[in-house]
Amino acid sequence: MQELGQITPLERAPAAAERVANQLLELIRSGNLKAGDVLPSENDLARALQVSRPVVREALRGLSIMGVVESRQGGRCYVTSLEVSRLLAPLQFVMALDESNVNALYQSRLIIEVGLVRLGAPLVDDATLDRLREMVTAGYGLTKDPVGFRVLDLEFHASIMKIAGNPFMEVVARSLYELGMEYRRVASETPGVLDRSAAEHEAIVEALATRDAEAAAAAMQAHLSSINRTTYDAMQRVGAEKTRKREKAPAAF
Repeated sequence: MQELGQITPLERAPAAAERVANQLLELIRSGNLKAGDVLPSENDLARALQVSRPVVREALRGLSIMGVVESRQGGRCYVTSLEVSRLLAPLQFVMALDESNVNALYQSRLIIEVGLVRLGAPLVDDATLDRLREMVTAGYGLTKDPVGFRVLDLEFHASIMKIAGNPFMEVVARSLYELGMEYRRVASETPGVLDRSAAEHEAIVEALATRDAEAAAAAMQAHLSSINRTTYDAMQRVGAEKTRKREKAPAAF
């Protein structure tokens, strides 16, 4: 296969599986392998890389966990769609394990999402402002409907992310938004949280309407600070509930 010409043979080593995975990732990064492409067979990969089939299998298993490849009927591996939500799944798992990651996520969203608002404020047009105001009005009507509000919230933030016209920062911002969603679902069902979010959305839009970059950035920062607090509180409640369930569970003998 043509793709194998791009692979450098590897010597046997304890880290051989990791090196195989890195070779395949480089093929994807360079465009030699694209979303939906079928990978060479395990035998072909093993011969090209001069490693054993178990080493190749271990590398593919790691890439599968990362959401980069998937096995389909017939036993062949394919490059996945490489959608952001799929590639973020391992990060979401890490997030669920370590509460300290909430602050890291908050800091990241501050840098990216506040930065996008600061860049976008002078560029926002009247049509976009009209759509955002419509979403603000709809949001006030959904404060008793957590599912509906979450759907609207995604559209609201995604619309703001686009204003600056920076597709790279937009992808990163959307990725960060997806993280911790499990706990924001819990937070959205807490009395008062959605009322506050609706008011914060309005403040962001009104700041954008002034085309004042710093005012818009400050409004988004205040909103993200609120999200950070409620997400952390939700994680605490989920953790406490899990602890109570373990304590109530009958002892195994």
